[in-house]
Amino acid sequence: MTHEKPPNNPSPGSPSGSPKSEYINLTDKGIQHLKPFVTRRVVWATGLQGFGIRITPKGTKSFVYKYDVDGQDRWLTFGQYPKMKLSEALKKYGEALEKVDAGDDPAEENTQLNAANRKALTVRQLADEYIEKYAKPRKRSWEEDNRILEHDVVPRWGSRKASKITRRDVITLLDEIVARGAPVQANRTLAVIRRMFNFSIDRDVLITTPCHRIKPPSAEAPKDRYLTLDEIQIFWNRLDTAPLTDLMKNALKLLSLTLQRSSEVVSMNKNDLNLQARTWIIPAEQTKNKRVHLVTLSPSAIEIIEYLLKDTSKNGFLLPGERGRDHLTNAAVSRAISRNLEHFGIKKFTPHDLRRTGSTQLAAFKVPRFDRDRILNHSDTTIGSVYDVHEYEDEKRAALNLWDDIIKRSAASTEKVNIQKLRATLKYQNYFDD
Repeated sequence: MTHEKPPNNPSPGSPSGSPKSEYINLTDKGIQHLKPFVTRRVVWATGLQGFGIRITPKGTKSFVYKYDVDGQDRWLTFGQYPKMKLSEALKKYGEALEKVDAGDDPAEENTQLNAANRKALTVRQLADEYIEKYAKPRKRSWEEDNRILEHDVVPRWGSRKASKITRRDVITLLDEIVARGAPVQANRTLAVIRRMFNFSIDRDVLITTPCHRIKPPSAEAPKDRYLTLDEIQIFWNRLDTAPLTDLMKNALKLLSLTLQRSSEVVSMNKNDLNLQARTWIIPAEQTKNKRVHLVTLSPSAIEIIEYLLKDTSKNGFLLPGERGRDHLTNAAVSRAISRNLEHFGIKKFTPHDLRRTGSTQLAAFKVPRFDRDRILNHSDTTIGSVYDVHEYEDEKRAALNLWDDIIKRSAASTEKVNIQKLRATLKYQNYFDD
């Protein structure tokens, strides 16, 4: 490799006439005074072999280095002025010069680097890969992850390379979410971003995460909200007059009666039901602990299910969704509650709080913790915890039938619910068959 030799009879740096080889002492002031020509021109730096600045007809100025490889001209562009300072361009020129002297081709290296950058995942691509290859196979709540990414992350970072997202970028995004009055959502967004970047490290896409040592921006209250029997009375009675679809009303009722997770209820399928046995078997792939779970169906639950079976989706889902979805989503159920809190007239609660309500209230009616955990399909880590799916069916049925009666009695009362009177009347042991 050799450096370009200075051309003969250099002309002064003037755009008049046909542009010939021009040489100037490159300074910031000199660069600023360089004018565009009708065609692209290069002005060379005096005393620096092959280093110059290229000016386009529109006035764009870029630092360049021209050298040859086996008699063939090679060009290397360092960056545009004034975004790239002259001092930075000279430093890059010096580095390229050393590579040429060592027999290397800096332009080839630059081409490979640019190709690698073009192939690097954007945040949009990483988000899609995370949802498809991690969230969907592993998380029942993958749709919520997708919603968070599409709402706050992709619109802001989508076209950027994932490797270029910095810790400061993440902090700034979270601060903006908090500033708009959604501190808890900021926590959720951080959790999804962290999982997405950890996923990229596991797949050898990135080597670091911009979420390192970033703490959730907002403190959250302990998750101990449950409805009192008076609130159950209000909720159950006002649900029928709420501005919701008939399908959503029944979804919320089933959520209350079965005490199963929202994701499991919305995906209830007729193929998993046995109305003669009054059971609903949730497949392992839909449960949190990946174990098949048997749910006994109380009289009120059976009544709702029989009604819904008259109009299932083409794939057998009892709660068909909109916009081509097989069934309702967790997000839709959450919105149905949050948007109607004023109508219900009770303190804020979530779909999961309805599940907690049943467990808490059944405890007040002397249902043992172990039996309640079997209803909720909580993992049992004790020795000998592996049991048949039909074990504890009697305990589940007794407890859920009791809970059905607690709801019905509470809703039917025209006064404040008298829990002492109910507890004296509705006893857990009385719900077992002789």
